[in-house]
Amino acid sequence: MRWAALALAFIAPALAAEDPALYPAAQCAALWFGQDDYARASTLLDRDPQDLHLAEAFRQVALRQTTQSPEVINDFIKKQRPIMAFMVEAYIFGGDRQSRDVYETLMQDCAVFAATQPETKALR
Repeated sequence: MRWAALALAFIAPALAAEDPALYPAAQCAALWFGQDDYARASTLLDRDPQDLHLAEAFRQVALRQTTQSPEVINDFIKKQRPIMAFMVEAYIFGGDRQSRDVYETLMQDCAVFAATQPETKALR
């Protein structure tokens, strides 16, 4: 998962340049959807209904912020969701340090961003 840490460092700014809604809003939505996907499939992580609520709230922010179509946002989330689930699995089940680092960075970025958006500021 070493590629994931590098990807976050280099891809996030590129995504924001492509469409400011992709990072962090759509990426955070994908993270929360992916975490829920992993929790549904695993006995190692309890499912938290709040995860889907957070995912949808971040998706709504992305839809509001997009400079493209809603389909671009939804497709991005759809493609990133299994990657995020795999990252959560690699971190929790596999104890992968790079996955943990990326996960923690994304969680921090999402928390900071959430505090600034009307759809997410009251959550968690």
